[in-house]
Amino acid sequence: MNHPKRKLTALPPRQCTHGVTLVEVMVAIVVLSIGLLGIAGLQAATMKYKINTWARSSASTLLSELSERVRINPDAAGSSFAEPGVNTESKYIIDATWAAQQSDALKPVTPDCETAICTSSQRAAHDLQVWRQRVRNNLPQGAALISGNRKIGLTVTMMWFDKELIDSAAQDLVAASVCSGGEKGMAQQTCCPSEADAPAGVRCARFSFIP
Repeated sequence: MNHPKRKLTALPPRQCTHGVTLVEVMVAIVVLSIGLLGIAGLQAATMKYKINTWARSSASTLLSELSERVRINPDAAGSSFAEPGVNTESKYIIDATWAAQQSDALKPVTPDCETAICTSSQRAAHDLQVWRQRVRNNLPQGAALISGNRKIGLTVTMMWFDKELIDSAAQDLVAASVCSGGEKGMAQQTCCPSEADAPAGVRCARFSFIP
C-alpha cells in the first residue's frame, strides 16, 4: 500500500530579539538633558521679559495716578502764565538721587489730606508722599524724579533695579545711559537724568504730561 508523500514545509527563520544597550540608554539621557536645559533657559528668558513688561505696565499706571492728582490740584503745579510776579514754581517736584530715595523712610505727611482740609501746598506734599510709596511698592526698589511745571509740562522719570541688566560678556551690571538732552525716540524715553545718579543695574522710564 502506497502512502501519499507529505510535503515538508520550511520552518520560518528564527527571529532574534535584541535588548536596549547601555549606550543607547546613555544617549537617550543626554538628549533628554539637553532638552530640559533648553526649556529651563527659555523659562528664565521668559521670566526676565515678563518682569520688565510688568514694571513698565506698573509705571504707566503710576503715571496715570500722578497726573490725576496734579490735575485735581493744578495750582500747586505752578501758574500756566509766565507773567511778572506770577509764581510758576511747581510743588510737585522730586529731585533726590536714587540712593537718597532708597534710604528715605517715607513717613506719613501731616495733615492727612484724605480726611482733613488742606491747602494747595499741603495737598501737593501729601500727594507726593503717597505716590512715592506706591512707586516703591510697585517697582523693584522703585524711585522717581519729577521736574517742570504747569506751563511747560511735568517730566516724570521712574526708576527700578533690574538684576537681569547684565553685560553678557563682562558679567557685570550695566549702567543706564545718562540723558544729555539730545536723545530722541526710545533713547529719550529710557535714559536716566544725571541728577538721579542712578547706579548700574537701574532702569529708567521717562514720561511727560501737561496738567
